[in-house]
Amino acid sequence: MFINNYQSITETETGDNDYSPGEQECMKPVVGVLTTRSSKSNKPYPSGKKARLFKELIYYGNQKNIFIFFFASEGINWKEKTIEGYTYGENKKWQSGVYPFPDIVYNRILNRQIEEKKAIKLIIKRFTSDKNICFFNTRFLDKWEVHKAISNSPEGQQFLPETVLLSRRKLKDFTTRYRELFLKPRRGYRGKGVIKLKHFSGNVFQYACAGLPSIKWQKCSSFDLLYKQIKKIIKDDKRYILQQAIDLCKYEGRIFDIRAQVQKNGRGIWAMTGAAVRVAEKNRFVTHISNGGTAASYEKVIDAVCAKSDEMKAEINSQLRKVCVLIPWILEKELGLTLAVLTLDIGLDSNGKLWIIEVNSKPGSFDEDDIRIQHLQNLVDFFIFAARSNN
Repeated sequence: MFINNYQSITETETGDNDYSPGEQECMKPVVGVLTTRSSKSNKPYPSGKKARLFKELIYYGNQKNIFIFFFASEGINWKEKTIEGYTYGENKKWQSGVYPFPDIVYNRILNRQIEEKKAIKLIIKRFTSDKNICFFNTRFLDKWEVHKAISNSPEGQQFLPETVLLSRRKLKDFTTRYRELFLKPRRGYRGKGVIKLKHFSGNVFQYACAGLPSIKWQKCSSFDLLYKQIKKIIKDDKRYILQQAIDLCKYEGRIFDIRAQVQKNGRGIWAMTGAAVRVAEKNRFVTHISNGGTAASYEKVIDAVCAKSDEMKAEINSQLRKVCVLIPWILEKELGLTLAVLTLDIGLDSNGKLWIIEVNSKPGSFDEDDIRIQHLQNLVDFFIFAARSNN
């Protein structure tokens, strides 16, 4: 469905109303971006970094003759098939409007708790079942479902660390086979709730939790004491997975992982947008910037760890391209979801092998300008492809 002479049914602005869609906007694909209202402000429009990102997406959409507006769940009128939302006009001002249902709905709810509310789940279900709308990036992913899906592929499973659902028996087994391991919340993000365990000789264990101002290792003199202490933190075993720790390469004495973004392009084919590196703070075991990590250039870091070995670097790049094309395809197939944008957190071990650490279906924006701009261009090209394919 393409909308002729697309404009809002009603429009109000933060200033004078001098925005009027012209003839060049006829037959343009229309994209509605499902987001959330700001909890920190009563203002109807975004501010700060969020506002900049929204403006950039609208700008690149305009370059390809695509109309983009943003809306929250509260703005949907199912009976009238209209949505109250806002966009950024040619007059450089935010403006509100009531718009007909779009051709495409891009799910950009970035809060897992909000997305899991019954009302939001119902909205997602209704949009997904509407044959006139292409709805994508359906929902957040669960680490366990991701692991199971990739495990079903002989090609994909080679990139997975050994992972199981947490239980007392499994924890006992893992501590006898691995010197270091991780407990991760199945629905966690940005390293929150991650616990690292170390097993020394005999029955000596240590554990520490990510996300604290400083890492504090707690010592336990028996497995029973270890499990008792862990249970106080995690409460419910079923919410966690247990994973072997990979002996990751280090850059300047600190562990790092590769952060790669993958998207469907203007032909609907998965391709790598770009890759960067996130380096953990000294003596920490998670790399997220919110946990003290720092951004670094992929090329610079890989050159450093490869000791200028062109052969090793070529092999790492080859693995990265394979992972970035293979994993999204597997997840869509196995989970039955419509995805279009993913980020992959990928570990690199001392032998030059890549390991999938995490897959995120609701990635935040990259701070690297080249990756962010390429992402926006690819996203707009996919909007065009999706609208035509669904017409």
